[in-house]
Amino acid sequence: MSRPTDPWHVREDALDPERAAAQASVLALANGHLGVRGLLDEGQPGAGPGTLLASAHEEHPFTYAEPAYGYPDTDERIVPVADGWTVRLLVDGVPFDTATGCLHRHERTLDLRAGVLDRAVTWTSPAGPTVRITSRRLVSLVRPELAAVEYEVHALDGVHVELQPFRCTATPDPGDATGTGPDDSTPPHAADDEDPAVLTQACEHGTGRSWSRELVPTTGTHVLVVADHAVTAPDGIAVRASASGHTTAFAATLAAGQSVRLHLTVAHVAAADVPPHELEAQAARVLDDAQGAGWERLQDEQRAFLDDVWARGDVEVDGDPELQQAVRFALFQVVQSAACLRTGGIRAKGLTGDGYHGHTFWDADTFVVPVLTQLLPAAAARHLAWRHSTLPTATERARVLHLDGAAHPWRTITGPECSGYWPAGSAAVHVNAAVADAAVRHLTATGDDAFGRRVALDLVTAAARFWVSLGHHERGEFHLDGVTGPDEYSALGDDNTYTNLMAQRNLRGAVALVGRYADEPAARDVTRQELDRWTRAADEMAVPRDPLTGITEQSAGYLRRQVWDFDAWDAKQYPLDDNAPYEALYRHQVVKQADLVLALYLAGDAFTADQKRRDLDHYETLTVRDSSLSAPAQAVVAAEVGHLGLAYAYTRETALIDLDDLHGSAADGLHVAALAGAWTALVAGFGGLREVDGRLHLRPRLPRRLTRLRFRVAWRGSVVDVEVEPGTVVYRLVHGQAIELVHDDAPVRLTATEPAQRRATGTLPPSTDPPRQPPGREPLA
Repeated sequence: MSRPTDPWHVREDALDPERAAAQASVLALANGHLGVRGLLDEGQPGAGPGTLLASAHEEHPFTYAEPAYGYPDTDERIVPVADGWTVRLLVDGVPFDTATGCLHRHERTLDLRAGVLDRAVTWTSPAGPTVRITSRRLVSLVRPELAAVEYEVHALDGVHVELQPFRCTATPDPGDATGTGPDDSTPPHAADDEDPAVLTQACEHGTGRSWSRELVPTTGTHVLVVADHAVTAPDGIAVRASASGHTTAFAATLAAGQSVRLHLTVAHVAAADVPPHELEAQAARVLDDAQGAGWERLQDEQRAFLDDVWARGDVEVDGDPELQQAVRFALFQVVQSAACLRTGGIRAKGLTGDGYHGHTFWDADTFVVPVLTQLLPAAAARHLAWRHSTLPTATERARVLHLDGAAHPWRTITGPECSGYWPAGSAAVHVNAAVADAAVRHLTATGDDAFGRRVALDLVTAAARFWVSLGHHERGEFHLDGVTGPDEYSALGDDNTYTNLMAQRNLRGAVALVGRYADEPAARDVTRQELDRWTRAADEMAVPRDPLTGITEQSAGYLRRQVWDFDAWDAKQYPLDDNAPYEALYRHQVVKQADLVLALYLAGDAFTADQKRRDLDHYETLTVRDSSLSAPAQAVVAAEVGHLGLAYAYTRETALIDLDDLHGSAADGLHVAALAGAWTALVAGFGGLREVDGRLHLRPRLPRRLTRLRFRVAWRGSVVDVEVEPGTVVYRLVHGQAIELVHDDAPVRLTATEPAQRRATGTLPPSTDPPRQPPGREPLA
């Protein structure tokens, strides 16, 4: 995508048919409940699905060649629903199509402050006349079910135009001149197999309101998409409205210089076990409220919502305009992934694409929730409340695995495990650490005791019970055997260091929360013997280190494995799991994504500074970053140990992953966790943000390329502004009570009237050159 650099806008100044699907992801608008990908207003075949709804998914039974006890039975997959926001335009009877006639101009702009997608087109029809088309699209960050479009056609020559909103999803009838037909029994959307994903059950197209009702057969979910449409034109221009069968049309004859404007407001509701008339009433309320508000107010409340987000969580970067744009785009997409979460969790792709079948993974809790705690704490709490609501399913899963507590799913939409590959699914038990740790970090940062009592306590005690039932004591150490850590090129190792240290955090957090909320039923259910077991397991947690080199092992015995022959693989053979069997990858030292290095960040108090440098130097030579989750952690740890240039390169990689399509997979949707990692790389990396023993610690430093970094941190009702320039950092209390933070191990007290200025010394520079990566696997941006 051609992308002029602009700190608050992402611009596409020309269409690139080869990258249509990737562009649709980048220009998507979403809110966590509803997603409208950046397809053209008229629809765009070959660019992937258009509209995704968090509550619309199908189920498919797993088929195993060799089934075994405990394997999941069913997969869940998100499905596209009707595109009620589309508009078909006829110019003198010829359909507007960017591939025909003469396209003089085609620009689209994603406005990160207004939360809208703007489009400007100038096109000459094959029949001769020229028109200018402008549109603005909005998916409300305040009204979960609502999308809205303003679509205007301006005549540069005398012309007859016809606008057809809400293209029908019923199956086309070859004998119907409108291109749609009455047969609504055949699916407009199909899954990969022969069974339909979505059936259109009924539709109606009128001159004021149109609707389509769909059914997802495998889940019994009814989807209702309802659109209000209204056309306005200057005085003297007659607009003829008509509705026939499956088409609504608004026609007008325009002289040169005249225009006609269409407004679409679209409601999207879905539910299983809800009568259609209740969905109809719900959609009607959404549309009536939107109509009462009006188009201008919808835009104003969108802007106001984002103004609050940016005031709270904007990150300013001087010295690299491309990075500044990318970081704001990243934060905007993180907000879009969760602003209106309801019954589900944060998806790996948000609702920008159907990659990973629309599943939620552990990265939502580990990478996204901490950023949302700063940007949108209520959204972070809703994700964790959803995890809490799935505890009965997770508890049953643990029982099936003959374990106590809760076993959260590796991938899911509604709560059941949807991974059919158990070495990377059921064995990746660090997902339980991710959920519990996210709850503790959110509670620590917000001080929200209601959340602590209602959500965190249950999640953390369930995790503690899981760990002590999974592990065992031997010779004074507590071991977790046969687990898979974050690195997907390893599986079923003993004492994965990341998993062990995060379990240790869970166990200690559980003991603390039981004491903090001793009056709660969940705490009263914990026995003194359990607390003793949790404390002993945490205190004796095994952390394998190689006695010869002193390097912390990714798992016990990891350094005894043969190192992968990186010289035998060229750039075209990555990602390795597309070209090498897992059996071979599992036997070697080769790391897909930060695993031990992630532990250096998230459990950093378990390592000395020298140990971190030694470990990073070793694992950098093994890590190929075939996963988008790798660069953020590598950026943070590289910054901490003083490799600021390397940290800066990884920061750019994670921030630009989708804008530059660095992994070549943006067509399936954006990498929400990696985008959240852009904030983490800057704030936790160069800002040195940590929470240690319930206190806010910062250790700012800047790479040479950046001349200033500014961000804010919300901490228990107070907000601290941090401005870093070469050699200097200034802390200001924006609002809230006076706060004491820790700068470079020294306490700093902030009040509303007294900012604090300190030297931004950071850590001492490393004694060695930056570590090298495997050949050809250097940072991508």
